[in-house]
Amino acid sequence: MRFMTRLKKESTLFKQIFFSVFVIGSVLIIGFGSVIYQRTYTNIQQTFLQKHREAVNQVKSNLEHKIQMVEYAFSTYSNTQHFKANLQADYADMQFRDVQTINSQLAYISIMGIEEASYQLINVEKAWRIDQGSLKRLSEEEVSMYQAMGNQDRYIDWQSEENHLKMVMTLPVFSQDTHALGIAEINKQAIAQLVAHQSDSFLNIINTEGTVLFNDGDTIDGQLAKKIMDDHTATGMIKGTDQQSYVYTQSEYNNWFYVMRLAPKEVSAAMGSFRISLIGIAAFLVALLAFLAYRIARIATSPINRISDVLKSKQVGEKVEVNQVISEINQILSHNQVLSGEMDRQKPELASLFLLNLFRGCIAEKDIPTKVQHFGYQVSEHDHFRVMLIQIDDLGNRDPINGDVFLLALQNLVAEIIPDTLRLQPIMFRQDIQGTLLKFPNEIRQSDIFDYCQKIRKAAKDYLKIKISIGVSDNYQSLHLTKEAVKNAEESLRYRLNLGEEVIIFFDDIATRFDKSAVIQYPTDAETIFLDAMRSGDLALINETYAQVVQQIIHDNKNPMTIESAFFQLINNIIRLGQLLGADYTSLEKSRKVYQQVLNQNHLFKIEQSIYDELVLPIVETIQIKTDREIRSLSDKIVVLIHQQYDQDLSLDKVAEQLHYNANYLSNVFKKEMTVTFADYLQNYRLKIAKKWLEETEMTIKEIATRLKYTNSQNFIRFFKKKEQVTPGEYRKKFS
Repeated sequence: MRFMTRLKKESTLFKQIFFSVFVIGSVLIIGFGSVIYQRTYTNIQQTFLQKHREAVNQVKSNLEHKIQMVEYAFSTYSNTQHFKANLQADYADMQFRDVQTINSQLAYISIMGIEEASYQLINVEKAWRIDQGSLKRLSEEEVSMYQAMGNQDRYIDWQSEENHLKMVMTLPVFSQDTHALGIAEINKQAIAQLVAHQSDSFLNIINTEGTVLFNDGDTIDGQLAKKIMDDHTATGMIKGTDQQSYVYTQSEYNNWFYVMRLAPKEVSAAMGSFRISLIGIAAFLVALLAFLAYRIARIATSPINRISDVLKSKQVGEKVEVNQVISEINQILSHNQVLSGEMDRQKPELASLFLLNLFRGCIAEKDIPTKVQHFGYQVSEHDHFRVMLIQIDDLGNRDPINGDVFLLALQNLVAEIIPDTLRLQPIMFRQDIQGTLLKFPNEIRQSDIFDYCQKIRKAAKDYLKIKISIGVSDNYQSLHLTKEAVKNAEESLRYRLNLGEEVIIFFDDIATRFDKSAVIQYPTDAETIFLDAMRSGDLALINETYAQVVQQIIHDNKNPMTIESAFFQLINNIIRLGQLLGADYTSLEKSRKVYQQVLNQNHLFKIEQSIYDELVLPIVETIQIKTDREIRSLSDKIVVLIHQQYDQDLSLDKVAEQLHYNANYLSNVFKKEMTVTFADYLQNYRLKIAKKWLEETEMTIKEIATRLKYTNSQNFIRFFKKKEQVTPGEYRKKFS
């Protein structure tokens, strides 16, 4: 649009020169391109036609050779004495040896001819047939049918059926009467394999009557088949009504026509890329022509404009002077230089924006190579990539508002520690995460990446006084998969909630959450026994079961990374148990130290000892203390309820309902603390109250029994005597 506006402002001479050059050049380009396209199309079409001619001749040769071998084998066999003797033998006279000999001959014909075909020998006069190795008697209808087959004008007849092609040959050859028939039933699938060609076109085989004996696709139109048979040439090419080309050849052996089709889409498909390239070149040449035409017109009119500017001063409404145009061009060039310098200054920010969009999957796959090259990154199709995300765990009691500053400092650390040949520019991926795209010419070992991550983590702790966690994605080889790799790295960072601070997590190691065939093996059954031992508080059992868990982890996992992950899982489950059983915060706080020791300690014994000393024992001790305190508290509450409700219908189930505990649990707790059962304690306390009432009140024995919830006074008297060796009445007399 800007170009056309400028063109309108030019002089008439300028426009005449420009359009003359542009129109003539465009005509030449279009004409030249059309000639090239037509010649190329014709050459490709002729190449395809020649390919199809060779293919159809090859098909004809392959099939005719096999058919001739079958015919020769039947003809040769029909002239043997054995065959002539068998023609005179009735069904009942046929010997097993004769049948075997005929079967051997038919097997030989199968080997000489087309495999996977069925061969039969039929004695029409004696009404027997040998088919698939067995001798069978013919019915009268079958004899009549085979006689009709033999009474043909030719000694070989071909019949096309649904799944096979049948060859019927009169034996002996050229005999006036039909004595025997040799039949070959050729499976059409076997023919398709025999005549297989490398073309996508179909193949039809037509006899002289126009019958299609074989096709491996569409069937040829009847009119077109007649047109081919009327052509009177052995080989040729003919156009169908569908504008498709058909290549055919006629057999000199049996006059069959073999027809293949060359569809226009075959040529068009071959021309596709050439057509696109030709259009692209033509468009480029037209654009170049427009530029050249403009330059030619500008050069041609420049002297005239200069002379006009010298001869007269500029008037209102006249065209812009040449010197003014030159001055404006100089200003534009100067402005472009300024813009170019500004672009160079903003290139790092643009590169960061590109990587940020790449992390978010906002760049089309086809645009990625162009942008990578634009920002000067050396990336090849053989490179391997990983995404590394760094998240700050602890700013060291600093104001969180300074998080951006530390992320920027982390970018500089990454840039210093990891060579620029192994990474792209580090960026701030999110408000709290720094991201780096790692690249390697070959697939790098995970341990090498882990070394870089350790250096970054140590530098952040030593120089910046902050704690960081690092998540690394799995390996991939196409940059358009970066968004998925970022998700994997983020998934790795989520595991810091379970693992604690200052961890380095590879997605490959946590993929067990998604992949059941992962390498990490974890002793779930052994761990269950160990955690149950922790619940019981039995230190000897805890010692034994913990050793079994550790030994199984080391035995089942051969990779140090998977061993570390298994220990992390064990630590997590121990902490969860401690939280569930109410371990205090001080015991659980030691888990951070344990995580750090697992990360930094390479000696398995020290890792095992650290988990046991710093985590298992403190949790068991605090749980035991709390359990003892809880048991004492519950026992006291039960005693209070007994003292308050002894004269009510009181039971352990009702006490459990009031205290919101399980009745069995309360029974165990009470007996452990009070050394007697709940029922015994209740009965003893009621006995104590009864003795007090007998001493201090005038209540009758029956009233006391009723108040203490005995079903009758006799039960009360028997219980009292059993405990005190005297009856309630005798006991009262002592104090009267």
